[in-house]
Amino acid sequence: MATESKAPIAVISGDLVDSTALNRDEYERVLAEIKTIQAHISQAHCANQHSIIRGDEFQSVIHDVANALHYVVMYRVAIKALGKPFDCRISFAIAEQADLREAVSESMGQAFVLSGRGLKAMKNQRLAFFCANVDLEDRFALLIRYLDRQLSDATSRQCEMMLPLLQRDQSLAYGELAAALGVANATVSKSLKAAGWGLIEALLAEFQQAVEAQV
Repeated sequence: MATESKAPIAVISGDLVDSTALNRDEYERVLAEIKTIQAHISQAHCANQHSIIRGDEFQSVIHDVANALHYVVMYRVAIKALGKPFDCRISFAIAEQADLREAVSESMGQAFVLSGRGLKAMKNQRLAFFCANVDLEDRFALLIRYLDRQLSDATSRQCEMMLPLLQRDQSLAYGELAAALGVANATVSKSLKAAGWGLIEALLAEFQQAVEAQV
């Protein structure tokens, strides 16, 4: 059964990098992590939907569109936190007018088209953003490129430390994070600084505010 949505939605389309090189155990680990992230995204908004296609592609339909970039970064960081062999490419888009169905893979709309085409067109980058609002897309074009480079350079350990900060609704003190990970406070501070967490956090906040104001 189809449901027409006139409100803006975001569509996140991603695939695993070099998935054929993963062994069975590695594949099971990353698949479980993708499902965990999708469950977290659904907890944030009950209407959000997901799919996993052919085992190495995933897609999310996001109704709380201002949080779309936050979820994108959560996907990327969670997968990279698993270790050196793991990474993904993600293309996400925001647009109005969608024909939503129970199966995400059968849904249609401009956000699906923009996101899907963006993923197929990727070459060297691993993160891309598209929007029916051209001004919004242009505003964040360079910032998304910066974010892509920052996340690509982040180590699995740095991603492991960023992930809890992305998953918490409230701010998590570095001392709490250090205790949870069993490391020194100084290690957490040094790793997050090296990962550029302060700038990433600021970019997520700016994107959220911009989307809320313009979409």
